[in-house]
Amino acid sequence: MDHVSTSRRSERLERTIQNELVPRLLQSHRAGPLSPSLASAVSRNLPPEDVRAFVNALRNPDDLVGAHFVDSRLQDGCTIETVFLDLLAPAARRLGEMWESDEVDFVEVTMAMGRMQRLLRSLSPAFLGDAEQSEPVGSVLLSCMSGEQHTFGLIMVGEFLIRDGWQVLVGAPWSEADLASIVATQWYDVIGFSVGTDNRLPKLRHDIRRLRAASRNPNVQVMVGGQPIAKNPNLARELGADAYAADTRSAPKVARALLAAARASAPADLASPEGSAARGQFHQDLHRE
Repeated sequence: MDHVSTSRRSERLERTIQNELVPRLLQSHRAGPLSPSLASAVSRNLPPEDVRAFVNALRNPDDLVGAHFVDSRLQDGCTIETVFLDLLAPAARRLGEMWESDEVDFVEVTMAMGRMQRLLRSLSPAFLGDAEQSEPVGSVLLSCMSGEQHTFGLIMVGEFLIRDGWQVLVGAPWSEADLASIVATQWYDVIGFSVGTDNRLPKLRHDIRRLRAASRNPNVQVMVGGQPIAKNPNLARELGADAYAADTRSAPKVARALLAAARASAPADLASPEGSAARGQFHQDLHRE
């Protein structure tokens, strides 16, 4: 058998695994999260061309074109996690790049992001229901840097944290005074900031220092993430943060690594937080448009 024939057979085998075997496996393993190897295999079903096509669908005058695009990928066997991480997240980044280069205007970006937020909201129950039931882990406050308008990435991080068992409060960027009041009156193990641009980093460094001083938890831990941090992880320490999350999927693991330090002086009544009430509050605030 020649080299060309062998190569073609390999390509057909890979397509069969991705397009037939993997979706069947997914249908029989909906009860729990994907293994890393299976998640990796599924992610190959969503190439960069799909992201570009999805962005075009979101810009279509018909409000349902983007939703139909997502439905078609789910029907092909992709998991909701794959759609979140390999379609919605890169589409949000692409829209941001297009806005910065004046390919789209603010109204168009806002409309597209709103459509993605509605998609995220509609997929959320199934995504959270896929996770294995676990005891509540801890509490997290998530916020963007002041002055940033789009919170889609932060909302997605919140979904992954809730799926991992965390109590989460997330919303639009709060003022420094609002944040200080929130952390002074309620206990949070971790404060997470999404960093969209690097032109406000000195302000964020100041905010982190002030929030530590105001926090009801004297050992509150700070986690940061976003494109500037991903490009230069050393920024996390320079900002005064305790850790950084390289991407959405890693955020729960990073938060768990911070929990022991955050609970060093926790009151006894925080040892077993009530997760159900926090989950309801999260969805009330998280998916508000």
